[in-house]
Amino acid sequence: MTDSADAPRAGGWRRRLLVVLPVLVLGALIAASLVMVERLDEDRVGEPALGDVRPTVPLLSVRRDLAPLADEAAERRLVTRLGEFVGGLPPDTCLSVDAGDVRFDHRADDPQVPASATKILTGVAALIALGGDHRYTTTVSTPTPPVDGIVAGDLHLIGGGDPLLAQAEYAARYRRPQRFSDLRALAAAVAATGVVRVGGAVVGDESRYDTERYHPAWPPRFITQDQTGPLSALIVNDGFAEWPATGAGPVEPAPDPAAHAAEVFRLLLEERGVTVGAGSRAGPAPAGAPVVAEHRSPPMRDVVGQMLTESDNATAELLLKELGLQVGGAGTFAAGAAAVTRVLAEAGFDVADTSVVDGSGLASGNALDCELLMALLEHPPTADAVRDGLAVAGESGTLAERWQDTALAGRVRAKTGTLNQVTALAGVAATDGGSDVTFALVVNVPEPERIQLETIAAQQRLAELLVAHPDTPDLSAFEP
Repeated sequence: MTDSADAPRAGGWRRRLLVVLPVLVLGALIAASLVMVERLDEDRVGEPALGDVRPTVPLLSVRRDLAPLADEAAERRLVTRLGEFVGGLPPDTCLSVDAGDVRFDHRADDPQVPASATKILTGVAALIALGGDHRYTTTVSTPTPPVDGIVAGDLHLIGGGDPLLAQAEYAARYRRPQRFSDLRALAAAVAATGVVRVGGAVVGDESRYDTERYHPAWPPRFITQDQTGPLSALIVNDGFAEWPATGAGPVEPAPDPAAHAAEVFRLLLEERGVTVGAGSRAGPAPAGAPVVAEHRSPPMRDVVGQMLTESDNATAELLLKELGLQVGGAGTFAAGAAAVTRVLAEAGFDVADTSVVDGSGLASGNALDCELLMALLEHPPTADAVRDGLAVAGESGTLAERWQDTALAGRVRAKTGTLNQVTALAGVAATDGGSDVTFALVVNVPEPERIQLETIAAQQRLAELLVAHPDTPDLSAFEP
């Protein structure tokens, strides 16, 4: 009787438990969620990223239920921090950030003077119009074929616009290895044909482009500072006739870059047993002359990469003139600037408010916005080549000396830009979450003001914010 009398009571208790238990569980989840949201709203820089949480999450888990909240909170936090960051910069600032799950824009369509960030435009236009596999060709020809190893007349060195043509000694003066086109290889190729004597002169032909050495929009100080050597379709050692054997130091521009290249080539020939009877000079080669030898440059993707990594002004301007020749029919600054705009517009970029004056960004008349910089960095056909060419924080190019021994070293790839009234940084950051964030920052100040050091230093704060994304707490703390 006792067992049968207690049975109805036990059944009623179980029914009440089935009603109350879900309410208790739901209440526990809500309470944990409120605690989680409260914690997510705190500034917890340095907490382990969500991507670092590796244990398998059970199907019924507070962590699983709170993960979307964590992601949403991390996104809000990044937007808030970026807003606070840009609020401390000068008014004429544009900033765009694409973190995949977050897009932040501040005056993103407001054109600014980009300084050397212009080289991103130049590089993308060159890759689109000419192709990543395009190579420059430097040619040696003679009016008549050599007979028994003797060239009766002149030997013509014909410039193909190769901006990387150099001597190994010149390339070796840099601390970091430089990709270059070795002029010695062309001299060796001539000697390998059996030529032992040139009766005339070595004549340098620069007729592929015009002979305007420096852009007329550049301040004179850029020339005296040797921001670039004199430009030519036939240029060797960046157009410098004298340079220090190692490191930085004064350089001496060649008065006539084509004649200088011809003289350097003459000396290289004589080192290889080829005598030249009449020295060297500059001048056009006869049309249709037989080719004795030729040398091809590294592929265009490497040329663009060298320009971006080192912010090489000469390479940028010679790329511009090549674009002018290939797209507009003239190897000039003006034709090149028009070609960049045309190529990018035809590729689908919005360049309505873009002003292209030169290829390097030395001209203060250049103007572009952060939206365009972002589009260029993310353009699928050229993105890999451009990103591979960007300087790496603490390791290479214009970022080699910046952010060493920090969490940014090796994780930020970017193109810098600096003028008296401009600082820019645009590129890609590898985040703690295992993804890449694309960003573009351009800051301008009006004359006579100058960019302050703290404004340049603020770029580190931006990079730190991006690398730390997504900044979420360790969800294992919320396991019951």
